[in-house]
Amino acid sequence: MGASHFQMELANIAKCLLLGVVILWIQIHGNKGCFEEERLALLDFKAFVGSNGFDADYILPSWIDDPTSNCCQWERVMCNSTTGHVIELSLNNTQQYDMESFRESYSFYHDENIWYVNLSMFQQLKELKTLNLSYNHFYCSIDDQGCERLSKLKKLEVLDLTSNRFNNIILSSLGALISLKTLILSDNRMEGSFPIQGFQRLEELDISGNSFNNSILLSLAARPSLNTLILAYNYMEGSFPNQGFERLEKLDISGNRFNKSILSSLGALTSLNTLILREMYDMNGSFPIQGMFD
Repeated sequence: MGASHFQMELANIAKCLLLGVVILWIQIHGNKGCFEEERLALLDFKAFVGSNGFDADYILPSWIDDPTSNCCQWERVMCNSTTGHVIELSLNNTQQYDMESFRESYSFYHDENIWYVNLSMFQQLKELKTLNLSYNHFYCSIDDQGCERLSKLKKLEVLDLTSNRFNNIILSSLGALISLKTLILSDNRMEGSFPIQGFQRLEELDISGNSFNNSILLSLAARPSLNTLILAYNYMEGSFPNQGFERLEKLDISGNRFNKSILSSLGALTSLNTLILREMYDMNGSFPIQGMFD
């Protein structure tokens, strides 16, 4: 009985040692391939690009529909070197605009070349931490479940949706991203207010170039982790709360309609070290000495 027990203990020790060796080998050599479901999800995106009349092989040449092709080595893709999971995607400007002319073009401000995207194609990338979809003219709706499926990305920390055509309908799904720290929504079709629920870990928010009003400030004041807030070029006016933004370090309110009275509220933001006030047309007179530079 004793000998049998001793043999079982030795077997358990051997298993633990073997497992340790395997883990160590993976850490040293890394994972040599990507996961099949993630590779297929990326190929779905490439097919989506092609379905919109673009040469997907030219835009994403290394994304080859071959089981032996390692998607971790594809351009615009970054994987965890240990696990092999996709953790970062840079899918910005897939229509390949010249960015300088794009910002000045008619299509930047209007609805030419909109792509109706179903964001559910990304839900297989469960370890994704950074997703850049900027400058794509993407649009989605709840009806096709495209927007709401984005909420499946529970590990997502950074999301850049600059210069698309998303509207407020996507905000409830984004609020369900429990790990989200940086959200860039600049130049979309958003207006009105911001959801009260969700976004509890948000540290950086850029909503510049939309049509939010200053009721958004009451919602954002409930996000205690927020340290960077870019509100430039919306349609905001009136006052700024002097409570709820104690951790705010950077604030950009350029191109809004706040008047000079806002400065006394900003003076109460004791952690603020960067304040941008370009093109504040209703702000005249001298700048307060007290509070702002203490």
